[in-house]
Amino acid sequence: MRAAKGAIQKVIIKKKDYSVDYSTIGNAPPRGICGSGYIDLIAELLSCGILDKNGKIKDIKSKRIRKNETCAEFVVAFKEETGAGFDIVVTEADIENIKRAKGAIYSAASCLLKHMGLSFNDLNKIFIAGGFGTSIETKNAIRIGLLPDMPESKFVFLGNSSLAGSRIALLSYQAMKKTEDIARKMTCFELSVDPGYMDEYMAALFFPHTDVQRFPNVKI
Repeated sequence: MRAAKGAIQKVIIKKKDYSVDYSTIGNAPPRGICGSGYIDLIAELLSCGILDKNGKIKDIKSKRIRKNETCAEFVVAFKEETGAGFDIVVTEADIENIKRAKGAIYSAASCLLKHMGLSFNDLNKIFIAGGFGTSIETKNAIRIGLLPDMPESKFVFLGNSSLAGSRIALLSYQAMKKTEDIARKMTCFELSVDPGYMDEYMAALFFPHTDVQRFPNVKI
C-alpha cells in the first residue's frame, strides 16, 4: 500500500523465533506494507536465513512460513493484530516483483555510469528524491541490492525535490537560469537499445547481486 496511516514502514525479525517487530505510520493497527517496509522486510528475511539469494522462502518450521495455493509466504502480521481483518503476508510472487524492480534500478544506474566511463566508486554523492527517498533504511536498501555498496554518508535523501526545486526557481532569477542551462544539457539515455543493459539487469536479479564482489560489505 502507499505510505498512509496503518502502513508497515519498519520491520525487524528476531532470529531466535522469527517473531516480527514492526512500526506503522501513525502508530495505527497495520493495514498493509509500504515501500520502506518492504525493503526492511526483504533485508531481514535474508539476514535471518529465511530467504535465499534467489528470493525463495526456505522450508523452515515456523507458524509464519506456510504455503498458499501457488507459492510460499511469510506472515508479517496475523489478522488478530491488524486493522485489515486478514493476515498481512509477503509471498514469493511479491518478492519476485521487488527483485525485478530493484534489479532494474541498480542496473540502469550501473549502465549509465559505464557510458560515462565511471563506476559507483567515483561518485561523491547519490541523491534520492521523491516520497520514497524520505524514510528508507539505507543499509537495508544496500543489503537487498537496490542501492550500491557505498558508505551511508554518500546517500542524500531529498524528499520532494521537484516541488522544492520549483519553489527555488520561482523565487530566484539565478536559479531559474541555472535550471534552463541544465535542461539544455540534458539528453535521453534509452536503456532498451543498450546492448549491455539486459546483461546488467539479469545479473542484478539476485539478493544482493550475482557478482558478490560488488557488495563486499554485505554478509551473504
